[in-house]
Parts: sequence; C-alpha cells; structure tokens
Amino acid sequence: MHVYLSVSITIVTIFSALARADGLGVFAICDTVRTLQDNEVLYIQSPGYTNYYKPNTNCRWRLSAPTGYHVYMNCYDVVLPSSTNCLGDRIEVSLNGNALLAGATRYCGMSTFIVQSTANKLTVVLKTTKTSAGGRLRCQIVATPPACDCGRRRMVKIVNGMPTLVNEFPMMAGLVSLSARNVFCGATIISNRHALTAAHCLTGQKIANTALLVGDHDLSTGVDTPYSVLIPISTFTVHNGYRPQSTANDIAMVRTRDQIIFNAGVGPVCLPWRWSTATFDNMLVEGVGWGTTDFGAPASSVLRKVNLNVVSYETCRQMMNSSEVTKNQICTYADGRDTCQYDSGGPVFYTNPNTGVVYHIGVISYGVACASAYPSVNTRTTSYLAWIKANTPGIKYCEK
Repeated sequence: MHVYLSVSITIVTIFSALARADGLGVFAICDTVRTLQDNEVLYIQSPGYTNYYKPNTNCRWRLSAPTGYHVYMNCYDVVLPSSTNCLGDRIEVSLNGNALLAGATRYCGMSTFIVQSTANKLTVVLKTTKTSAGGRLRCQIVATPPACDCGRRRMVKIVNGMPTLVNEFPMMAGLVSLSARNVFCGATIISNRHALTAAHCLTGQKIANTALLVGDHDLSTGVDTPYSVLIPISTFTVHNGYRPQSTANDIAMVRTRDQIIFNAGVGPVCLPWRWSTATFDNMLVEGVGWGTTDFGAPASSVLRKVNLNVVSYETCRQMMNSSEVTKNQICTYADGRDTCQYDSGGPVFYTNPNTGVVYHIGVISYGVACASAYPSVNTRTTSYLAWIKANTPGIKYCEK
C-alpha cells in the first residue's frame, strides 16, 4: 500500500470504550461517521490503542468516499481473541456500507486483512464480550479513485429494430420536456455531469424546462428498472459553429445540476479517442433511441436498437446528391432499417467485437424520412473530441 506525500493524514480514536444498549443503540458512545476526501488517509483504531481495549467494547465506523470511489481498508494490526466462527470478540465489515451489518464478514484472531468496498461506503464494527481478555485493532483507510470504466453494456444477440434489454446501454439518456412530460431527443452520458446530444435538439428549449433522464428503458412504466432518475439541467453548450438553418456542427452538450450517479444501470460511454483517425467505413454500428418505428408513427415507449452500416463519405454524398455532407459527419444506411423521428441527439454506437466496449461515434442528426433509399447523416464524434474536452474542464475521460 503506497501513501503519497501530498495526502493529509487523520487519526480517529474513540476515547470512550463503555458502550451501553440504550435508546441510542449499542454504539451510542462509540459511533463514528466519516466522509473521506480524495488523497486523504484515515486511521481507525480501538479505544486506548496501543493498549488493549476493555471488555464490552463496541464501536462502529461508517465510512464513505466520493461518488465513484471505493473505500480501501488495510487492517495491519489485529490482535483479537480467537473463537469458533468468530462469535466472540470480532470485527464485522459490510462491504456495501450497511449500517446494520446485513451480509457482513467477520474477522477475529491475529490475522491481518485487506478489503475494498463494493461501492463508496464501508461499515466496520468492533464487537467484544463482557468477559473479553482484550485486544487491539488499527486499520488504514483510503479512498481509491474510480478505475477507468466506460462503454459497459449487457451483451446479447442483436435483433434489428427490436427492444434492447433493460439497461443494456447504461450510457443511454433522454432529454425530457418537463412541461410536455415526454422524451423529445436522445442523449448519451459522457461524464458524471455531461451528456452529448444534437444542437438542433436544444433549439427553442429552455434550461429550466429540460431534464436528463438516465437509467430508464420503458417510458410507460416505473417498475422495469430501479436505476431510472430524472436530473435537472444547469447548462446548455451548443457548438458555436451550429446554425439552425444548417446541418453542420449539429452537436451540443447538457450539464446536469446534480451529479449523475453511476451504477449497474447508469454509466458513461467511451469516447473514441483511440479511433480518432478511423472512418468506420463499412463497419457495423447501432443506432439507439426511443424514436418512432416508422415515419409519422408514435414514439416507442421502450428503448430500441437497430443495426446499421457506415457508408463512406463519397458514397453518402452521391446517394444524398448533396454537397452539404462533410467529413465531420458520418453516414449510416441499411435496407429497411433506420433511426427515425425523436431518435435525434441519440447515439450511433460502435461495439469493439474483441472487448465488448461501446464507443460513441456519432450523434443522430438528420435523414430523409425513415428507412428510405437515402442514408441518415450523423455528426461524427471523432471530429469534435477537442471541442468536447475544451467544454468539459476538469473532466478526466477514460481513453480505452
């Protein structure tokens, strides 16, 4: 375990060792709640350390770290009486931070141990008997930064135009009109405060009337997933080269007022840093959204995906018979399959077949009807990586 010179060091000692089972519980006078900051090292120890604790000592430490971090604990000085199944003096550790120790692991005897929380909370308890011969405990605690994590998905066989699995794409989000109470455009989570969308989606919209829906699947029910959250928007960032009468630079970002909490159903996409020079020509990609299944039809209540092929820049210009298509755009086409109305702003995903990692390579922009003889035109993500980075200061992206 490495401790860096730039950290602050705090020692938490519980001075009183006599716990009573009164109205406040067995930990009434030996209960610590602490939030660790980034780069902070914390020590927890039994009362009177380095001396042995007294019989009937009961202490609890409820520890948390910033969202996305884990709590790492190295108990390097453990001297407790041994007992069968650790039913006597013991340390109990809940890796998910359950204050009541549901599913906690027990430790006793003289063995050291290292654990890490499953999320950003950890609960540690020292319980001793009335006849205890005493012992001691000291542990080092640090908040470990989140691992590079992006582009997670639930891998299934793709069926074109069919619903996705619930939370198959944790990075998928929707822009919601609070007054109309509907998803009017797609979006994609790129950080714990930002989502990527199309500039034309924000034309005429008011920040106060817009929210970001994350973790959802079926918009008609609230029971299909526990991860659905509606988060207010604080900022629109529209590319300064976008003009409503043009299709160029059709890209924008929204910043959420509150942090987007990552979990099994919500997480960021990988931006295509490693694919920055790729054209993706002739590669298989997916369009994802709650858009209509046909032009003029009602929007889908469940998130859907469709397999598409990337069409080269030259071929796209020929098929569209248009000089407006630029190399900052990426065209997709498949016979009888397409993205459609209300999919705008949503993602075009490329999934690396070797790793299963999902990359955002396009923002759905415009097309001629739906599933017509013409390609759909999307904003090419790789052309705007520098713009994204410049407009999200302080964000560290995972460059897989």
